[in-house]
Amino acid sequence: MQMIWSGFAVVSAVNIVTPGPANLNTFNRAAELGARRVVPTILGNALGLAVGGMACASGVGTIVVGAPVMLAGFQLFGVIYLVWLGVKLIWGRAATQVAAVQVSARALWWEAFVLAVSNPKALLFYLALLPQVLRPDRPLWPQAVLFVGTYCALSILSLSSYALLAGAWRSRGMSAQGYLWFRRLSGVVLIGFALHLVLHLWH
Repeated sequence: MQMIWSGFAVVSAVNIVTPGPANLNTFNRAAELGARRVVPTILGNALGLAVGGMACASGVGTIVVGAPVMLAGFQLFGVIYLVWLGVKLIWGRAATQVAAVQVSARALWWEAFVLAVSNPKALLFYLALLPQVLRPDRPLWPQAVLFVGTYCALSILSLSSYALLAGAWRSRGMSAQGYLWFRRLSGVVLIGFALHLVLHLWH
């Protein structure tokens, strides 16, 4: 079991540290607000991943993937949410000095939670790996908690690292113009992720 867990942890770590919507969102929020303010973002993402992982372990994810209409609807929601976040970053107001007052911890939490649960890549990753590591001769839920908990813990470590990097950039003289351009670039990248999902839907 330890060898199986180690392999799962390594594969998960590689998947998690690869830049994606959650990493980009966390980095952007930390650059905007400071590393300490994005704790709700990190925890919201982790809980979203936990919900998705346990759903896959229980068979709900398999049902969604096996029903083309449900899967398409799930993917479409993810596309729309990514586009909305991207548009907000490109054309929304960027004010690093007042953002701490404007953005509540609850808003940050929900933003990250919805981003995590609406990410089809996370669902498909769970569906690809969990059947390989869950042993049918052992109780399901303790195993699911172990593997999903490992994935979420690695995600927390990864997002915390992104947040600290962004916070260091912010504290070492990040210019308003530099942040504005980074924010716009982040929005373009998120919309790019959405377009990638659209192309996947068509195929």
